[in-house]
Amino acid sequence: MTRAKRPMPETVSALFVDRDRKVLLGLRAVWKRAWPGHWDAIGGHVEPGEVLDQALIRECREEVGLTPTRYELVLSEAERFPERNGAALHHIYVVSDWEGGNAVNLVEEHDEIRWFSLEEMAALPNLTIPDLIRLARASLG
Repeated sequence: MTRAKRPMPETVSALFVDRDRKVLLGLRAVWKRAWPGHWDAIGGHVEPGEVLDQALIRECREEVGLTPTRYELVLSEAERFPERNGAALHHIYVVSDWEGGNAVNLVEEHDEIRWFSLEEMAALPNLTIPDLIRLARASLG
């Protein structure tokens, strides 16, 4: 008897970039399994049957109360540390326009949310992956 292989879990993340060239990041709660106490893009897991765009919009609404209206997929890659964080396929979007006013930390997954300039991001000792800076910078031209 053969077992059906389960698909690799997927995540979506949003790098919100505002008109002042600042990027919204969330400080992952210390109880999180992956990257506790690290600054990261806003996002989470793709639910079964959900397409990536739907997951992106849902996660952003749930976590910070914003609805992306203009966004671009800028990176898809496998988890770099599967032995520590579990296997997953991550999809990162740059979000350049949204509805909902100001971002609000609506979940316990983040101890804090904050807007950072690219220089401030580069100085963070606890950013999940340095690629976030490169992706944000590329989106700003």
